[in-house]
Amino acid sequence: MILAASAVVAVSFAAFVTFGLSLDPTYPLRQDPDQHPRQVVLRYYHLSDPILSRYWRWAKGVLEHGFGQTVSLQTTGAPLHVASPGTPIGPAVWHGAGITAQLVAFSLVLTVLGSIAVGTYSARRPYARVDAPRLASYLAASMPTFLIAYLLKRAIVGNVTFVRTFTGGLQFQQHGVFLVGPPSGGFVDWFRHMTLPALALALGLIGIYARYVRTAMIVSLGEQYTTVARAKGLPERRVVFRHALRNSLVPFTSLLSLEMGAVIGASLAADAVFNLGGLAQTFLSGLALADPFELTALMVVTAAVVACFLLASDVLVGVLDPRLRVA
Repeated sequence: MILAASAVVAVSFAAFVTFGLSLDPTYPLRQDPDQHPRQVVLRYYHLSDPILSRYWRWAKGVLEHGFGQTVSLQTTGAPLHVASPGTPIGPAVWHGAGITAQLVAFSLVLTVLGSIAVGTYSARRPYARVDAPRLASYLAASMPTFLIAYLLKRAIVGNVTFVRTFTGGLQFQQHGVFLVGPPSGGFVDWFRHMTLPALALALGLIGIYARYVRTAMIVSLGEQYTTVARAKGLPERRVVFRHALRNSLVPFTSLLSLEMGAVIGASLAADAVFNLGGLAQTFLSGLALADPFELTALMVVTAAVVACFLLASDVLVGVLDPRLRVA
């Protein structure tokens, strides 16, 4: 827990320094002949202060008031001052983090089930000339997540039609089982919006981790404890799933936990393609505004989500291997 908290603090410092030195949220005011409004914004948000001083002020503000507001460029009055604070950062970031966490958790469930199915099937037929599930998983692993998401969206999502509203505007309607956009409520609606993005993220992961399950299963099926289990007359299904598979899941879970940062990064592509409203939307809006505060908050929340998944994976590894709990 202490190590995870330290990692989040380190990420916050690195992100704040990087964004603070490379981004200027007042860039729309640079071309204005009157630079007084820009100077007012710079002073109000302390954007010209030394970077370490700015980070210390931001860190104290996070502990007291949360992530604060985005940078506002609106000025008014005499003397000139910032008209109003920007949009609160915390609610948007935490909402996006919740959507992304649900997407990643759903995709991990599909990844585990798919990797076990493909890896176990291939391990029990190690010398088969044609292994269709393994070949399909390799093909999925060779494709980037955004391409898989785009193909699924074009192939499976129902057609989108536009209808004219009473006010004269156009509103699109979707037809089909699976939908594009953020879930609005209820498990059925959540399932219809989340399934394809989670599947797009999981397919590439299954292609990678099914190989680890297959290799570990082949080794486990040749160990002495599986030979003894067969000699005792246990059914082959129980030997495979009760003995060999459980031991094979320990290295699989450990390897998957090491890639959680990459998994969450890949989830942003699926999020953007299906317009789920997760962290991808927050990142794009913050990048468009060159807002270092919003982008730093995004990195901190992403690091916290990764740390939570890593802690959960450590607990799961302990459940699968009692020797680690004793150690």
